[in-house]
Amino acid sequence: MMKKLIIPAFMCIAAIAAAQQKADIEVGYTAHHPNMRNGKDDMTNQYILLANAEESKFYSPRTEYIDSLTSTPDGMAKYNEMTRTAFLGGKMGDMPRRDGSYYVVKSCRDNKFVYYDNGGLEKCRYEEDIPEWGWEMVDSAKTVLGYECIAAVTELHGRKWTVWFTLEIPVSAGPWKLEGLPGLILEAEAEGGKYRFVADGVQRSDKDISPVYMADEYEKTDRLSYLRAKRSFLDNPMGQINAKFAGKISVKSADGSAERMFVPASVADLIETDYH
Repeated sequence: MMKKLIIPAFMCIAAIAAAQQKADIEVGYTAHHPNMRNGKDDMTNQYILLANAEESKFYSPRTEYIDSLTSTPDGMAKYNEMTRTAFLGGKMGDMPRRDGSYYVVKSCRDNKFVYYDNGGLEKCRYEEDIPEWGWEMVDSAKTVLGYECIAAVTELHGRKWTVWFTLEIPVSAGPWKLEGLPGLILEAEAEGGKYRFVADGVQRSDKDISPVYMADEYEKTDRLSYLRAKRSFLDNPMGQINAKFAGKISVKSADGSAERMFVPASVADLIETDYH
């Protein structure tokens, strides 16, 4: 049995009137996504959600650390030295590597998401209005991290999502772009299961919800153009690399034919599919 629950975009729980720069809550999530090289393996990244009543940031702490280093000359020198030391010592696992690639920053005051990511070879950012969520409550419940959770479903940009949220934490937030319910989303799964977010820790926090490092280096675009650029790169990465760097590099399979580095969209698509 489903009950329609329409929650307008302005229904961010406004416990405070003034803008806050500090989080009230910190949630760790494991983000699951398909391996774009074979379309089969379940890949994971670790993300953190910092949120208060009016704003939030969803990001990879490892990626943010590297971005913080490379944002200054001294930090870049430290990053290069860490890379050099790991390489010369044969400890490739110690080399500084980014984890998840994107940031999602939400502002209830502006009714906007700002999304930062790589769209192929270029850094991209775009703004998107927070939607008027059309959540449908589902007669299903589960316990996540000791919290009683209620299920709800919605569609967003080509995929149907089922989420589990808890009224015990009355913060209208969740992983990635998912939010708009009267409680914190602790699990979310897209139909088919290839994309999932699972909370692995919740705690109170007073951390700063800091700006994205080097935000001005991200070229402004729109959501569909970003998605098409990202898919275009996956479909022809060497072509774009050669065009950018005036090279003639190719990847060949054992029979001498051109090898496809990533699977087509029909096998494993992006998290949003409405760009087709």
